Amino acid sequence: MSSIRQRVLQSPQDFDRDAGLRGADDVGVPSAESATGPTHSGDETATGQNAEVPEPRLMLPRISIDAFLESELLRAAVQSVASDRRAVRSGFEIHRGGFAEAMERYGEHPAADLIVIEDSGSADHLEWRIEALADLCPSTTRLVVIGECNDIALYRRLIRIGVSDYLVQPVKPLTLLDSIASIFMEEEDTKDLGVVIAFVGARGGVGSSTLAHNAAAIFTGHFDATTLLIDAAIGFGTAALQFDVSSPQGLADALKEGEDLDGEVLERLTHWRDKRFGILTAPDRPDQMAAPEPGTMRHVVDQARRIARYVVLDLPHGWSPSTVEALAAADRVVLVATPDLPSLRNARTLLKLLHKLRPNDEPAHLVLNRIPTRGKPAVSTEDFARILDRKVAAAVPFDDAATSAEMAGRVLAEHAPGSEAVQTIASFAGQLAGRDPRAGRTTTRRSLLGRLFAKGRK
Repeated sequence: MSSIRQRVLQSPQDFDRDAGLRGADDVGVPSAESATGPTHSGDETATGQNAEVPEPRLMLPRISIDAFLESELLRAAVQSVASDRRAVRSGFEIHRGGFAEAMERYGEHPAADLIVIEDSGSADHLEWRIEALADLCPSTTRLVVIGECNDIALYRRLIRIGVSDYLVQPVKPLTLLDSIASIFMEEEDTKDLGVVIAFVGARGGVGSSTLAHNAAAIFTGHFDATTLLIDAAIGFGTAALQFDVSSPQGLADALKEGEDLDGEVLERLTHWRDKRFGILTAPDRPDQMAAPEPGTMRHVVDQARRIARYVVLDLPHGWSPSTVEALAAADRVVLVATPDLPSLRNARTLLKLLHKLRPNDEPAHLVLNRIPTRGKPAVSTEDFARILDRKVAAAVPFDDAATSAEMAGRVLAEHAPGSEAVQTIASFAGQLAGRDPRAGRTTTRRSLLGRLFAKGRK
């Protein structure tokens, strides 16, 4: 066995110590060293302790957030929120202390849009401390109090006087993130949002696009749900060929709209194969458009989830800025690999990058594609799972009918719906969608919305 092969097939712990293979720390990903998000290892498929917490699906707005915290554990949790992909537009400042320190600061400085305060004092005097702070803040400031008293009566009193939320220690990062999202986003903004699922290959030629296209067709055909497929492989996309469509407009036009893009314009730019299945095609040539401006890919994704129940992102392999934006905006990520050594090496690196980019999210779903039906693969499914310390969510067998389906301008799910490969993809799509494809996790709590310190300011 060659030295390279030995290094790729060694244990996960040995790999992390091996300086010969470049890891996530060497690549341009936003740092999250101080984050306390759950570690994703083994066959974990959800964020462990945060599994019951509603997961915010829109980016937080451009707001300033001051956090006054006493415990190191809570400081680490807030730092994790500040490093989260959904908080990239918000500005966090973390200060030591509680109400006294906040009042001292706001005697000299303007208050932030949101104040998060850890309070370890007596609950009997908490309302008095809030009223004292209110005299130093404008009525537009919102307040989240984190305390130790688990009392529903106290919670109701605080909400009644205008506190936006009261959280009880210990507070996990996703709990606080969900609280902030609920405060600043109206229910109408989030109640009908679609689920965004990004497919990316460990390397070129693994069939990531084929799986993305078939999954999109299955979401529409099996679940009767409006689905939007976005082909983000600029200049080299295959969705138009795969579905035999010709559209004069597509992703390039959507990206050119920038922040002006809304759902209505996006619908017009989409080629609707039928009233429930739309395709936003990639430009035919890479020289037809410049690299997207920062933030535009994320904005396209956020608008797409407003017009479709499922948004499937067909992303090119690699780590370009636009691909990273799309991965950061997605609710779920599917990493596609083939059972060979190059895919194993790249999948290992990408999984580390994805965890660093999305520390508070569920791990990427690992799918092995084109499993040979005869003979043994270069790396077995079991070895793939063991070496990466990650469960293989689906192993899709190779299907000769895929080529004939492609030449006919149809996906395999339409060309050979009874094949083993299609059945495997459909089962995996069901896992991604959940038992009820129209059911989504609630991301707002209307009762927690309100203006801070409204009492006495009418």
